[in-house]
Amino acid sequence: MPLVIDPESYSEELLVELVRSLRADLEETMELASSPRGPVLDPSGLETAQELARAALAVLGRAPGRSRTELAAEANLAYSTLLAVVDLVKSHTDVPKVPRARKSSSGT
Repeated sequence: MPLVIDPESYSEELLVELVRSLRADLEETMELASSPRGPVLDPSGLETAQELARAALAVLGRAPGRSRTELAAEANLAYSTLLAVVDLVKSHTDVPKVPRARKSSSGT
């Protein structure tokens, strides 16, 4: 499911910031695919994750003067790629599939 369904309901500035933010998240996630925190079960899955992220990063935010529709497409590409890379890393490494619960702020 796309993150941005109706590009015209968002300002151009908001869409530009969304693409920028998702691009940064994708760069960070690519580092996770390059240096996973657990044993690698299938290196080819991590290579696929890295290549997918590289391909998306190569096109995100490169063309100036994009329309809202184009910005929304970039945001949706970044979001979908981010989810796919995380899924590939989880599927091809021996790391916890669900993050550990955080301690509550009350100390309990």
